[in-house]
Amino acid sequence: MRENLKQITRRKLLDAAREAFEENGYAKTSAEEITLRAGASRATFYLHFGGKHDVLAEIVAEAHFTPVLELVESLGSMGVPTVEEIRAWLDSFDAIYERTRGIMRAWVQAGGREGAPLRALADEMREKFLDAMAAKVSAVLGRAGYEVAPEDARMRALMMFIEVERLCFYLHIRGLDFDVKASLDLVARQWSSILAHR
Repeated sequence: MRENLKQITRRKLLDAAREAFEENGYAKTSAEEITLRAGASRATFYLHFGGKHDVLAEIVAEAHFTPVLELVESLGSMGVPTVEEIRAWLDSFDAIYERTRGIMRAWVQAGGREGAPLRALADEMREKFLDAMAAKVSAVLGRAGYEVAPEDARMRALMMFIEVERLCFYLHIRGLDFDVKASLDLVARQWSSILAHR
């Protein structure tokens, strides 16, 4: 019962923090505001988290990084993907960014303030993405009859990551006024080339 109550309180803190970060950004959100929204005490907040950067890291991992890694895993079910299949996958990636734009905006703000702790999580997530994506690239190219060196597969994965990650960052976080559909169409064609060993 006690453990269950702890988990309920933690969830309330996470939900309150996400709401506050999305409304106010990272700099203007305090631990006090989070606890007020959650109906908890400051001591309770610090029982669960070392500071607001810790709660943000958990929210971003749960809301953004985990769905992205799950989406990368879905590439494994594709044979040699068509441009249309890649485009559908990119729509799913874009939808994650669309859903998490508020919390990711706070993440970007926090990165400049908190530095190392958040950078370590971002680096860890990027490496997981690249490991998973490189494995998928190797598998897809292998099914197409190409043998790919691990460093080549990883470079292809990195180029794919940079392309889609930066595009979604500029469209959804920075608010670049650009045609999303046309942008993703272009990325799908480029990924098709990368995955077809051209």
